[in-house]
Amino acid sequence: MTPSMAVTSKSITLYIITHLCLVSWVLSQQQETEFLHHGFLKANILNYGSTKILPSGILELTNTSRRQMGQAFHGFPIPFTNPNSSNPFSFSTSFVFSINAPGHGLTFMISPSMDFTRAMASQFLGLFNASNNGNSTNRILAVEFDTVKSNEFLDIDGNHVGIDVNGLVSVESAPAAFFSNRHSKNITLKLSSKDPIRAWIEYDGEEMVLNVTLAPLDISKPKLPLMSRKMNLTEIFNDKMFVGFSASTGNMTSNHYVLGWSFSREGKAKEFDLTLLPSVSAPSPSELDDFDLISDTPSDSATANAKGTKLIIICKLVIMFFMM
Repeated sequence: MTPSMAVTSKSITLYIITHLCLVSWVLSQQQETEFLHHGFLKANILNYGSTKILPSGILELTNTSRRQMGQAFHGFPIPFTNPNSSNPFSFSTSFVFSINAPGHGLTFMISPSMDFTRAMASQFLGLFNASNNGNSTNRILAVEFDTVKSNEFLDIDGNHVGIDVNGLVSVESAPAAFFSNRHSKNITLKLSSKDPIRAWIEYDGEEMVLNVTLAPLDISKPKLPLMSRKMNLTEIFNDKMFVGFSASTGNMTSNHYVLGWSFSREGKAKEFDLTLLPSVSAPSPSELDDFDLISDTPSDSATANAKGTKLIIICKLVIMFFMM
């Protein structure tokens, strides 16, 4: 083989490797719009404040300390605006949480930033502070699971769920409850019972409707949501947003836990295999006899877990080798 042929062969090989790396990186980024975590030991999660991942895999947002706050985010921003439509993308998320005492609550949030250093604990839930609460520039959508009644935010009681836009005066709220498919009525849920609770938050981009649904962990998804709100999220969201959780304590201490998290920007979020979730506590069998027990559990699915970053490093090493 002549030197020129060797150079040409090397260039072709380098081109193919670069192209394959680029395609693989794009695919890995696409996977980051969907994930499923049974516990968080291997999850691509960024923690702030008091948040930590326990050896069991539970995501602990606050521990037994007063006036604490913690946040946790999926490690990559997710596109939420659709360049081919005036409607925002649909999304679906489900997570399992546990709160062992009323003080103050937990939120699922979608935010343009992961910087909450100016946020406050107590009634501000680790999201806002006294000066920025309610500002349209916040561009934050949150669903709060509030265990303390704050009169300044017009809370309906000390055990409610609320939809928040840029502030803590909820645009819609309801006492915590789930609809029993068997009995065709709402059953009250105590958010701070320590018993695991599953939440579904689903947005239909075509209809522009946000649904929030709750149920005890071992109860099948209710046919009716707790809340349904017409919302145009293009008025709130940037092109890319971060998804995550926040929680805070005030004068009373409380453990705010997340046991599992499923998210999909398009389509239905994947179901949990309940046997794979870390355990805090479970309702007694007698509490579940009259409700809608789940009879089957689906299989697990793998998550991306920062594969894109690892792939880039490997590709760079291979390219450097061929350039030597």
